[in-house]
Amino acid sequence: MTQQTYTVLSIDAWAGDEPQSWDWNAWYDAGEVLIDITASPESVLRTMHEAGFIRNPELGDVEDDQYNLVIVDKSTREPVFAIVYGTNL
Repeated sequence: MTQQTYTVLSIDAWAGDEPQSWDWNAWYDAGEVLIDITASPESVLRTMHEAGFIRNPELGDVEDDQYNLVIVDKSTREPVFAIVYGTNL
């Protein structure tokens, strides 16, 4: 897939009942990113870093919830950003 522009959401999450589980409390429009959402997690994190959304791509991970690519903190699994692709994949 080629690069396209997608909306990026900043996520406010609360710790869930299970260890390392999180519930999205609220989310806010944080901007847009030109990205290939089928790229490797490392490439997605690098692109988010280059676009100024995250400071250190090595501290993050990428989860796909079938609607968003969710950037999570690698150590706590807390969701930080979401790249909204909807059903465009």
